[in-house]
Amino acid sequence: MKGKWRMVWWALALGLSACSIPFSYDVNVLEYTDPSSPLLSGTFEVGSGGISPNPKTIGPVTVPYNPDPRVSLSGATLDYEVCFTSQTPRAIFSGTLTYTAYLGGDEATLFTEANKLGEGSEDISGLSTGEVCVKGRANLSQAQVQALSSGTFYVGAVVSGSATSGQQATVRYETRRFTLRLAGTVRP
Repeated sequence: MKGKWRMVWWALALGLSACSIPFSYDVNVLEYTDPSSPLLSGTFEVGSGGISPNPKTIGPVTVPYNPDPRVSLSGATLDYEVCFTSQTPRAIFSGTLTYTAYLGGDEATLFTEANKLGEGSEDISGLSTGEVCVKGRANLSQAQVQALSSGTFYVGAVVSGSATSGQQATVRYETRRFTLRLAGTVRP
């Protein structure tokens, strides 16, 4: 009888060690980037001819980390928010700004349609009196999840749109949130 119990406990321990536990975890990508990273903040010009340059490319920004071999990712979601403010007093704005986020596993091909992640647009007439924020949420493709699993991935953004200003004006962007919600399993 003693031997049977030992076999049962051994089989149970072996079974538990093979089990995977589901998890969900938020990663603030902004904490993994250099403080001087263009992903965090920067400026561009808006005049009567529109945004200069249009589109304004931000990045690519390298995000390295040490993946845990016990973790298997099955999906991820990006939650982002970027806010724009005018640095030019009394400037009057019209039109829209569009913010498009990108994530991929290769720096050279980051800004391709396959790596496009989320996109949002806002009317910028409010820049004359305060800030205008673009926010959104998007699910990563399977290729983007694999890029996350690799240990190094790249992020970036593109600002574009029909924004104009009655005078040459400097607009500052500040990324407030760029959070990945990871889902998957972990082995004990």
